[in-house]
Amino acid sequence: MKARANDRDLKGYGITKTGLTPVYPEAFACSPLTSLYASWIDVDGSRRGEVHSGVDGGRLGEALLAPAPGSVVAAWEADWGWGDEGALLIQHAREQLNLRDGAPYYYSAFYHLKLEDVAGFQAGQAIARGQQLAHVFRPGGKKRYLPEVHWEVWEISDPETMRWIENKHGRPDWVNKTAMLIDPLYLLSRETPPSANKEVLMTPFEAGKDYRAFRGFTYILPCERRR
Repeated sequence: MKARANDRDLKGYGITKTGLTPVYPEAFACSPLTSLYASWIDVDGSRRGEVHSGVDGGRLGEALLAPAPGSVVAAWEADWGWGDEGALLIQHAREQLNLRDGAPYYYSAFYHLKLEDVAGFQAGQAIARGQQLAHVFRPGGKKRYLPEVHWEVWEISDPETMRWIENKHGRPDWVNKTAMLIDPLYLLSRETPPSANKEVLMTPFEAGKDYRAFRGFTYILPCERRR
């Protein structure tokens, strides 16, 4: 029995737990996710000060891969309280994900990146599935923090309502009144639905494979085929 009966519960609106957990294909060795959506536990095992708005993962220097085709909304120097770092926002249209239902657009927001990794991206630039976007770094670039990339996924009804503000740390931040946070694992489960116990297969991106009919997202971190 596949757990697709109530997609709303699987999305986790309002940063609520979905029960979705990642599993990795046996034929691959994958860099794992280390902190999940709506979790109170951080990558180092400590308790967070607030519930987690995305997923974290990756080892220092690993490639960050685009989960689907899309276009760059912005790349900028951000600060969320850990220090200056690079941030990247990508928009995916529903049709690019081969979906017939759901929101017309989605945002992938990637944080804790090196600014020099993302500084060359231009607004409107086309992004291909599996394209290398950056490398896993550290929050604010600080060595006292464990390496991770933070990935948020947002449903967007109207991209035209997006605007930029200055956050409390004096750095740019975006707002969109139609944006709703969802569990990234939901879009990672569209090609292969979750198991009955809500395990979601992390489908690796494989160069040269035909993804024209693939639904949803592929995994954003490297996976090497086992020998």
